[in-house]
Amino acid sequence: MYAKAAESHLFGIDVRDGKVKDVLDASVLDSMETKSWALKLTFDVVLTILKVDQIIMSKPAGGPKMDQAARRPDGYDE
Repeated sequence: MYAKAAESHLFGIDVRDGKVKDVLDASVLDSMETKSWALKLTFDVVLTILKVDQIIMSKPAGGPKMDQAARRPDGYDE
């Protein structure tokens, strides 16, 4: 790999057979590192959404209690 990389930056390792190939000839236009980081970040997003959803679902449902709600100072009720 180092010898081929010294020739050109267009060489990479084909993970299917482990051989060093020209990435343009092999039609490889993205790297494994890019895909692995995309998956890691996707998992982070999913876990964050699940944590936020769990926090929202753990709060008691229901609106304000109208008998304990603040009244207008002028005593006007709608």
